[in-house]
Amino acid sequence: MKKFIPFLLVIFLVACDKDKFETKPQIEIDSYNTKTLPSNASLIINLKFTDKEGDLGTGQFTYIPIRLNRRGLPPSVPDYTPVDVPIPEFSDHNKGEFELKLDWRNLHKSDRENDTIYLRFVAADREGNRSDTVDSDQLVILSQ
Repeated sequence: MKKFIPFLLVIFLVACDKDKFETKPQIEIDSYNTKTLPSNASLIINLKFTDKEGDLGTGQFTYIPIRLNRRGLPPSVPDYTPVDVPIPEFSDHNKGEFELKLDWRNLHKSDRENDTIYLRFVAADREGNRSDTVDSDQLVILSQ
């Protein structure tokens, strides 16, 4: 009987870990390739996810850059707007990672100064369940 106790403990720990997954997707930022983006480069953000049903793949990922500069943009330069991108196919995984690649030209706004921003993220699975909002660290987009 004592030989089976460690085995049951392992099963219990694995079962408890799966119970932590929620129907609502959970996302978190794992890493950045840089937090200061030079001109004509790409910002790569690696995100981790969990989803109880495993239906986040081919869902929708939305991000919006939020500009922190005190000086406003000229009237001729449009402010940031939300961007929707499809989530890659994960073949029904309930845990994993995906990468978001953003080009400098899509984040750069001001030619007078560096843009200081953060990014706000939300993910929706195929059933429409939305994650909590996640904010990035502060990022600097170099003007030239």
